[in-house]
Amino acid sequence: MIAIKITKTFTKIGIIAASLATLSAATMKEAQASSFINFETVPGSNPSDNLAISNQFSSLGVNFGIDNNFDGIADAGLLPQLEKVGQTSGDSIQGFVNGGKGNDVAEAGYEGRLGDYFLRTAGLGGNGGALLISYDQATQAASGELWDIDGNSNGARSEQWEVQLLGQDKSILDTITSPLGTNSQNHLAGGELDGKPWLFSFKRAQADVYGIRFKFTGNSDPSKVGLAFDNFSARSAESQSVPEPVSLLGIFAIGMLGSGSLLKKKLQKDTIS
Repeated sequence: MIAIKITKTFTKIGIIAASLATLSAATMKEAQASSFINFETVPGSNPSDNLAISNQFSSLGVNFGIDNNFDGIADAGLLPQLEKVGQTSGDSIQGFVNGGKGNDVAEAGYEGRLGDYFLRTAGLGGNGGALLISYDQATQAASGELWDIDGNSNGARSEQWEVQLLGQDKSILDTITSPLGTNSQNHLAGGELDGKPWLFSFKRAQADVYGIRFKFTGNSDPSKVGLAFDNFSARSAESQSVPEPVSLLGIFAIGMLGSGSLLKKKLQKDTIS
């Protein structure tokens, strides 16, 4: 009789732990998804080629702009724009050129990550179009992708970007530097990013980042380059291959440990009775 009760108790604990795991994972997925921007949808309008992006994502606490004079404030009259993947008829401005594929085309195997739209700064002058992301409330972590950081065979042009984390007073708290672009025609070169994404990611000890700015630091004329930006997690630090937000096995184990005392009390009670 006791054995039957033990089996039923373990079954109930398993169901509770599994339910907790599913609920916790779903909750964390929802929290992360709520601050994730891939530009495939735009609040208040349909995405379209050359659509200016500024405050459409303000409900997530972020705004987009251009800061070509590096004062930490979005420049008036300049805004980053959406770029539709592939060559668009009649559109002379592209976000990037994949040396092996064409304009605004991801390298094979990366098409799904790029999607149909991304954010570009090409054609906006200044320092490659210094993209500025401003936060209403400070964040502790963020991540995103810069696409197609490349160069040419003789090294006369090599792209590179510096990701600057800005404090409340617009000062630079820290920086993250991208790899230096290599020959765009040589897809076998080490560190080749032609038509591919480079992920930046940070998680600080406290929420003190009020802005993220991207500065071109390569050895090309900055007025002739631009940033291609996508898959932005505004408040979480993702990895290249994003795992489940919470390990179900981990939560299950915690649930089992937490239920251990209940099981012990249950067994003691059944033995006495």
